[in-house]
Amino acid sequence: MTPFLTLMRREWMQHRIGWLVVMLTPTALALLLSFFDGVLRVDINANEVQLPPLHQAPALIQTGLLVLAVTGTTFALALLSLGFQLPGLARRDQQDGSSEFWCSLPVGHAQSVAAMLTTQILLLPWLAIVVGLAGGFLVAAVGIVVTLGPLAWWAQPWGLLGLSAAALLLRLTLGLLLAAAWLSPAILLTMAASAWLKRWGLPVVVALSLLGTLVIDKRLAEPVVGPALARLSNEAMQALLQMDALRGLKLQDVDGVAALLRGLPLRLLQDLAPLLAHAASPAFLLALAGGALGFVLLVLRRQRGA
Repeated sequence: MTPFLTLMRREWMQHRIGWLVVMLTPTALALLLSFFDGVLRVDINANEVQLPPLHQAPALIQTGLLVLAVTGTTFALALLSLGFQLPGLARRDQQDGSSEFWCSLPVGHAQSVAAMLTTQILLLPWLAIVVGLAGGFLVAAVGIVVTLGPLAWWAQPWGLLGLSAAALLLRLTLGLLLAAAWLSPAILLTMAASAWLKRWGLPVVVALSLLGTLVIDKRLAEPVVGPALARLSNEAMQALLQMDALRGLKLQDVDGVAALLRGLPLRLLQDLAPLLAHAASPAFLLALAGGALGFVLLVLRRQRGA
C-alpha cells in the first residue's frame, strides 16, 4: 500500500492548488456576502412552500439551507473541474516527459493508473463534500451572528447538526462510490479513447454515442445504446441525490426541521437499502465490466507508451 499511497500523494501534490481554489471559492464568496446584513437574499418557492428571504428565516433553517447550498455548489464545481481534466489525464505522463521517471520506480502500470483514478474520481469529489460541509457551517455561523445576533448562534443545536452532517457525509460517500461505479464505463472508456487516439479520442466517443442512439437504435427491434446510457446516468444521479429521508420536509416549520434532524441518521441509513438493491443487478455488473475494460485499455496504453 505504501507505493499506492505515494502515488496518490503525488496526484495531490500536483493538483492541490487548483483543487483548493475550486473547493474554497464557494465558501469564500458566501462568507464574504454573509458579513453584509441583507445582501444574501434567497427567496424559496418550491412545491408550494414559500419562505421569506433567507436572512429573515429562523436560525436553524438558515443553517440547513446554507450548509446544503455551499456543499452542493462546492461539489458541482469539483465535478465540473474533474470533467475538464479527465480526458487529458491518461496521457499526462507522456506529455510532460515524466513517464520514464515513474517507470524507473518499483511500481506497476496498473497501480499507477489505479492511484490516479482513485485520487481524481473518488478523493477529489469526496474532499469537495467535506470542505463544502465545513464551509457551510462556517458561513451559517457568521451569517446567523450578523443577521440574528450571537445569542441565536449560541442557541443552535450544533451537536445535532454535526451528527446529521456526519450521517449525510456517510450517505454521500456511499452514493459517490456507487455513482462512480455506474459511470465507470463512460469515464474510463472515454479516457482510454483519449489515451489511444489523443485529441481524436473525445470526438470519436461522442460520434459513436450519437451513431448508436440515432442510427443503430432505430434499426433494432428494441433500442439498446440510448437506454443503456440513460440507465447509467439515472442510476448515478439517484445514487448521489435521491434521499427519501429528506422528503416531506416543511421548511417553514422549525419544529419539523428539528424533528427531521433528530431522525435523519436513521432515515439516511434506511436509504441505503434501495441503493444497494439497485447495485445487485445484472446492469451493475455490466457497468463494472465496462469500467474494467476501460481500465485495462488505459494500462495497456501506458505500457506501450513507457
